[in-house]
Formats: sequence, C-alpha cells, structure tokens
Amino acid sequence: MEILESYKRATSDHIDRFCIPIQFNGEVIGRLRPVTFESLQNEEEMRKLAEWRRASAEWFTTQFSVSEVGTREWIREQVLHAQDRILFFVDDPSLTPIGQVGLCHYDEQKKECEFDNLLRGEKGQFANLIIPALIALGLWSIKVLDIQQGYLQVLANNFRAIHIYQKLGFQEVKRTPLVKRVEGKVVRWVPATDPATVATERHLVTMVIERKIFENLYKQGR
Repeated sequence: MEILESYKRATSDHIDRFCIPIQFNGEVIGRLRPVTFESLQNEEEMRKLAEWRRASAEWFTTQFSVSEVGTREWIREQVLHAQDRILFFVDDPSLTPIGQVGLCHYDEQKKECEFDNLLRGEKGQFANLIIPALIALGLWSIKVLDIQQGYLQVLANNFRAIHIYQKLGFQEVKRTPLVKRVEGKVVRWVPATDPATVATERHLVTMVIERKIFENLYKQGR
C-alpha cells in the first residue's frame, strides 16, 4: 500500500517520475499522471473531474448532483485517503488532461485489483487515447504491484464499453441483477436481494482479465 501512497503524495516538482507513459505503435502518445493531494488545490482539475463525472452519470451505479465541492471531498476521502485505491489523469501529448482511469480494491495478498473510473472527458489529439491508457495502467499494475488478475464492473447496457473490454481480452464472469433505491436526492442501483421475486431493471457485468493478456497487449502496441 506504501507504493500507492507515494504516488498520491507526489508533488509537482517531482511528478514526472510518477507518471506512466502511454504508448501506441512504439510512440509515446500521452501519460498517466496521478491525482495527488496537491491536485486538491487545482481548481481547473477539480472542475474537469466534476464535469466528466456529471456527463457520464448514467453509467454509474450511484447518481447524484455533482459539484466541484463534492468532487474535491470525494477525491480527498474516497481516493487519496483510501489505502487500496488510486486515480490517474489521462494527459494527451500536450500534457492536457482529457480523461481519467484508476484502480481500487487492490489486494496485496491476492494480487488483484479492480480497474474503475475509466472516462474520456474530452477529445484529444488521439481519439482512442483511453484504450492505450487502460493498457498502460494494466502493465503498471503488473510491474509495480505484481497483479495477477484484474477485473472491472460495467452496466450491461453500456454496450460500447463492453465491446471495447472484450476486444482487449476481458471476459464476463458474472451478471448481477440490480434494483433502484432512491435516498433523498441520491439514486443507487444495488444488487437485488431476491431477483426471483423483485423486478430488476438493470444488470452489472463483472469482467476479468489475466496478467498475460495485458502483457500481450503491451507487446502488440510497442
């Protein structure tokens, strides 16, 4: 867990050494830059994170009114103070953040993690930068965290995302029925306790990928 903490504590003076290059066909086309404690003071970056989350709200199992204040609080408490989680900005060749990708539920004993918060917030020089960004994160998780297996969760009606994950080598292993719960101004889609008796409206797909798949994807993209 100390490894993740060191990335999140990085300062702007030394951030380059904590960035992960994004490569395609042997060319560096961007980088993954960790969201750090210092990022909390960057108004523009907090604005971007809130804007991206707001625009992609329908693809999350928890939906609420997104604000910059709430986003900063989420970054501080749920990402930076979480020992098993890290979030990266996806920077294009001009070092402009155009999206985000992260991992959570890192299990040091099982050598597995969940890839999450994969969002393209803006169009950059490379239209599909988010895909090699995920490959770069996967390779980093192997080299630095010794991950043997990764997984992700995606709503079943997010057909475009599922198609991309399948092409990368992720395989569906579980489909969980979800029911809607409204808590004030927050809408949550939670696992149905008894799918046989409750009408389910959505499903959450769990997909896994093995270490060797990420290694092969990296070799193909070099």
